[in-house]
Amino acid sequence: PMVQRLPEPQDVVACLELTAFDSPPFYSTSSDSFRNSIEGYSAPQGNYDPAVRSLHNLAHLFLNGTGGQTHLSPNDPIFVLLHTFTDAVFDEWLRRHAPDASIYPLENTPIGHNREFNMVPFWPPVTNAEMFVTAAENLGYSYEAEWPGRRHSSSIVTVAVVTALIVVAIIFAASTCAVRSRAYRTEGRQPLLGDQYQRYDDHDRTQSVV
Repeated sequence: PMVQRLPEPQDVVACLELTAFDSPPFYSTSSDSFRNSIEGYSAPQGNYDPAVRSLHNLAHLFLNGTGGQTHLSPNDPIFVLLHTFTDAVFDEWLRRHAPDASIYPLENTPIGHNREFNMVPFWPPVTNAEMFVTAAENLGYSYEAEWPGRRHSSSIVTVAVVTALIVVAIIFAASTCAVRSRAYRTEGRQPLLGDQYQRYDDHDRTQSVV
């Protein structure tokens, strides 16, 4: 293979977090572009680097042979699987960000990719804007996929645990202070003499009654 690794699950996570569908010059040199990242011309995080090949492009290069040549890759049996998964990632991005069709570039894209251009080779004609929709609600199919979550670094986990312990300690200290304060107030309101106290009988001073 031309490369020795395939895309990682965290690459998909990073790509799905990009908020902009595309950015000028709307080409393979675009940065912060979901479209360019999923195609694999820029890093999954969105930054363009001419040496980077990721996601879709990286998978093609890993296949090598027929799958690694643009004009022959449809003959590779894995081609359909790769492009189906790429479409699933695109559909998930649409579902998460719910973009309006107006963010699709209206002009200055490579030929055939403007918003109102017809997609080739479909007939009757259908524009790019018409296909900028989620599949399940508009196209009659859906994907059953479990998307990976972002991994938390050990430092983040440590900070979270320490923060939780501090919060628990503060709550415990506040509760203890409140209980003690209430006890002191209650003790301070007690009468010096209770309702029942010792007194002497008027007739016999040696006898006390309660």
